[in-house]
Amino acid sequence: MSERERKLAQSEAGQVHFQWSFLHPRYWLLWLFLILLRLLVYLPLPAMHFIGRGIGRLFYRVNEKRRQITRINIGLCFPELTEEQKEQLVLRHFEAYGANVFDLAISWWASSSRLDRLTKVHGIERYLDLIDQGRNVVLLTGHILTVDLCGQYISRYQAGVSMMKPLKNPLLNWMMYRGRMRNGNVMVNRQQGMRPMVRYLRKGYTGYFMPDEDFGSPASVFAPFFGQQSWTVTSLSMLARLGNAVVLPIFMHSLPGGKGYELYIDPALENFPSGDDLTDTTTMNMALEKGIRRMPEMYAWTFKLFKTRPEGEKALY
Repeated sequence: MSERERKLAQSEAGQVHFQWSFLHPRYWLLWLFLILLRLLVYLPLPAMHFIGRGIGRLFYRVNEKRRQITRINIGLCFPELTEEQKEQLVLRHFEAYGANVFDLAISWWASSSRLDRLTKVHGIERYLDLIDQGRNVVLLTGHILTVDLCGQYISRYQAGVSMMKPLKNPLLNWMMYRGRMRNGNVMVNRQQGMRPMVRYLRKGYTGYFMPDEDFGSPASVFAPFFGQQSWTVTSLSMLARLGNAVVLPIFMHSLPGGKGYELYIDPALENFPSGDDLTDTTTMNMALEKGIRRMPEMYAWTFKLFKTRPEGEKALY
């Protein structure tokens, strides 16, 4: 990325460089946590995840609100499970959530060679073949806990462009932005819409897109997701159409016990975009559901996934 492009990307993302105000005492506790996290990255992954799972179990006990949201989501999406199995999945999710603190740290600081040693990849030839053909590509994923690590890994092949909502804490915002910009990646402020994403996609950057959160956007339709009617954004169709791009689903999972990671690149979405929003969002949600079911504890069940309801239905949360 040229210096001009980098400055433009920084402007679009609404991010800031390091500021001396970050050294104010109000940030000292966060700095202490970040320094500790930086040091712990040198531990073997099983040791890091052992610590992280303990953090997750503590979070499970003390955060009743997120625990209840997770129970509602898992109850809706996995009705075939017994109550005991559902609660086990809730707990496994919180353990994965805690371990993900270290997955995020690896995405920020670990070397590419270490990530190579830890990661087994399935279907990479699908992506590389499209790059060799000069095709524009959008990688479709959901809010999997390892979404940052996945983006970091795949960007070694071609720099990517993604969207990010700026965080309220400016120091953490800077750290997140800095980590996601590794390997020449570009981050676009979500509030600026799809136009910057399309522009970078046309320039040859790989799109990295997560359209599975219920923002309450009017540019959405109700489409099935885990057997539920989910208020689903239609923006992936527009991005693929305007960027003349092939859409590949991609998912990265963290294996139990800190045994490493598995990354899956599934076949491209067929007849996408079709020109029909409901058809496209259904196709997209089916691809997301397939990837999530491989290791369901890795999905962001603490989100209010079904916040917007069809007319006449009561609120779930």
